Amino acid sequence: MSEHSESAQVLRFGDINVQNILYLQAEISALRQDLRAAEKQANDSQSGDPRLFAVDWYTLAHTLDDDGKLNGQWQKVLQLRQLMKEYNEAVLHYHQMSVLPSPSPRDKHSLQEWVRWPYLGGISFLGRDREIWTEGRDLVSIGHRPRSNRLHDWISGWLMPAAYRSIGRRIAPCRPATTDFGESLVEYSDSAVSKTASLVGTVLASILPVLAIVALYLVQGTGVRLGLITVFSAIFSTCVWLLHDGEIVAVFSATSAFAAVQVVFVGTTGAISQGSQ
Repeated sequence: MSEHSESAQVLRFGDINVQNILYLQAEISALRQDLRAAEKQANDSQSGDPRLFAVDWYTLAHTLDDDGKLNGQWQKVLQLRQLMKEYNEAVLHYHQMSVLPSPSPRDKHSLQEWVRWPYLGGISFLGRDREIWTEGRDLVSIGHRPRSNRLHDWISGWLMPAAYRSIGRRIAPCRPATTDFGESLVEYSDSAVSKTASLVGTVLASILPVLAIVALYLVQGTGVRLGLITVFSAIFSTCVWLLHDGEIVAVFSATSAFAAVQVVFVGTTGAISQGSQ
């Protein structure tokens, strides 16, 4: 897990975290009711000190009861102070855990296969936690993994394994992993895959707009041109979805701008053609 960040997958313990928060919430709710009752009792008291509890902190914190102990109202405050600290920390920590990403299906499957097969890790856990990665539920990815897009995931998750299975170790760049991780494990540079995906995206970004303009220039007829605009816009939006993180707002914005450029070109060339006639 330290050598391969994508395999750093641990349990979120969502059920236990939420259960702990709910128990703290129940304790705090009960103590709050007790505190409000003690406050009302002190305000209704006929003696001097309890009536000052609401307006004088020193009197509240230092007044003793008949047994020589701190009065019950201040004891409730101290109990709440500790419980509120635990509750706030538990809520914030669970929020931080809940926003951590779950491992991708490919990374989870790779770890499960590595644990399972003798020619890879071949790990046979014996403890009560032995089914954590086999079941693969409620896992969270804690290792740093470079941000990728769908094209990167397709290259690394399908194209590279398929190419390796087809032409074997002749493909570059690859190197066998150390025997510590499995003698049949082969590693590829993630940075090389990222650069390849970026290169493909750059080439498409350069070629697709020019190709659309050339096609619209060569084709005559408004109906045919509008059809080509629809086709090129669909191709463009698909490329944006593959090369970006797939947010629908970004896809809509980029596609609208691309379609607008094509429409302006069609309108301009149409006006020039009519003027020349």
